[in-house]
Amino acid sequence: MKEPSVILVGTASVLTLGLAGFALEGPGIQAEIQARTAAALADVGVRNLSVQTNGRDVTLSGTVAFAEIGIEATRRAVATPGVRRVDNRLKMATRPSFEFAPDGDIWLLRGKMPTPESRQELFDAAAAIVGQGNVIDETEVDAAVTEPAWLGALPRLIQLLRRLDGAPGLRLEDRTLTLTGHTSSEGLRDHLRDEIESIGAAANAGWRIADRMRIAPVATNHEAEKRIGRVLERGPIQFEAGTSTLTGEGRTIVGEIGAAITGIPDIRVEILVHAGADGDPAANRALSLERARTVRDVLSASIHPDRLLAVGYGSDRPASGEDDETADATGLSTPRIEFRVLHRP
Repeated sequence: MKEPSVILVGTASVLTLGLAGFALEGPGIQAEIQARTAAALADVGVRNLSVQTNGRDVTLSGTVAFAEIGIEATRRAVATPGVRRVDNRLKMATRPSFEFAPDGDIWLLRGKMPTPESRQELFDAAAAIVGQGNVIDETEVDAAVTEPAWLGALPRLIQLLRRLDGAPGLRLEDRTLTLTGHTSSEGLRDHLRDEIESIGAAANAGWRIADRMRIAPVATNHEAEKRIGRVLERGPIQFEAGTSTLTGEGRTIVGEIGAAITGIPDIRVEILVHAGADGDPAANRALSLERARTVRDVLSASIHPDRLLAVGYGSDRPASGEDDETADATGLSTPRIEFRVLHRP
């Protein structure tokens, strides 16, 4: 009758020793599971990754730019040897945001940036326009903000505010860029919008542009425009067909335009080039812009480049009753080119 008691005591002793052994090994097991899980997630793309273990249960914390990253992180953690359960507490990262606009006599810079370096770069760009002492920096560094490839393009956007004549402002929120301010002409407004689109396309940003700019016209310099008209009466500006290369005669005419107005002070010359309706609209816009820049470069020999603005409309804005581009049998093309001369604001 004594044997069963001996067996029960022996079993209890074995269980006690086993529990004691697990208690001694528990912290080591947890640390091993934590290290394995962190290693498995090292390259998955979680910012500020934190791996916490409670026994064989794992809790993940941090921020992810895409939901797929969170799913992959959970899958890898579950597959880690020793892990029993995964508690996914990863958060979706927000996009960078900022607003730069005047507030009375000072300028306010607000928003959220992912790193101290990106915050400083944005402030430096703002200070370069209005002076360091005139900017109040209310931007924040937030670990939950993602760091997209287009982040470095934001300072270039702020620099564009130099071209606005009054009440300039720029805001980026949820990939929508809102530009406000006064421009002295339609051509300048379109130029700024094209510049923003170009910066966004180069950075693959996917921005949506909300144009809130208003045109506050300045006086036209009629004398300068008359001089340009007299030069153009002697012949049109021609390019080699399908290119932005001026013909020899075309280059001569542009040079004569520069010489005719070079002595007129305080003017800004806008070169607006249109293309025919045939062909791809995007290609037409690109070609007309290249031609406008070619004319600008020739004029810059007589007029300072800061006073010259090149805009290419392509076939977007045809004039009624007037061809936007003509071609002759020699393979030359004559696009419609407008010269607007404004008193420099």
